[in-house]
Amino acid sequence: MLGQALRRSGAASRLLSQCIPSSSSAPVQQLAQQLQQQAGFAKKGGETVDSRLQKVLKMLEPREVEEIEISAEDYAEGVRRSKEYSRRKMQEHREWQTDLTTKLKLKLAAIAALPPHLAAAAQVPDDELFPLNRQMFNDTPPIEGFGQAPVAAQQGGRKLGTKHR
Repeated sequence: MLGQALRRSGAASRLLSQCIPSSSSAPVQQLAQQLQQQAGFAKKGGETVDSRLQKVLKMLEPREVEEIEISAEDYAEGVRRSKEYSRRKMQEHREWQTDLTTKLKLKLAAIAALPPHLAAAAQVPDDELFPLNRQMFNDTPPIEGFGQAPVAAQQGGRKLGTKHR
């Protein structure tokens, strides 16, 4: 029962440090490790929650990055490309906004053209989700000439292919 409570709280050593005075830290650490093993937090090899936490914190520490020397021409080229990319993305965003605004204006114009009893129904938002078993139509109209032999094969001419018998 104690193991379940410690598993839920995830703080075996903190719980013990609050209950037992700090003057006896070595027995507290041993007791904490035993309780963590019983609760399933620590491996029998001696790895505790604190050592795992230290490993995670060590991974999250920033590493030193070596400086890379860039020539002035390369730097200027990078700045130029960055600005060009920014301009292109901003232009795409403006086009997207214009398209969306146009569609919204057309929608409002279509609603305004409806008779009053239909316009009121068209202005009510439909927040229902699509049904999960909705039929997806995947039929296509017939394609002319599909499944027929090529014209050269019909006329008995040279056969297509690379292997000769």
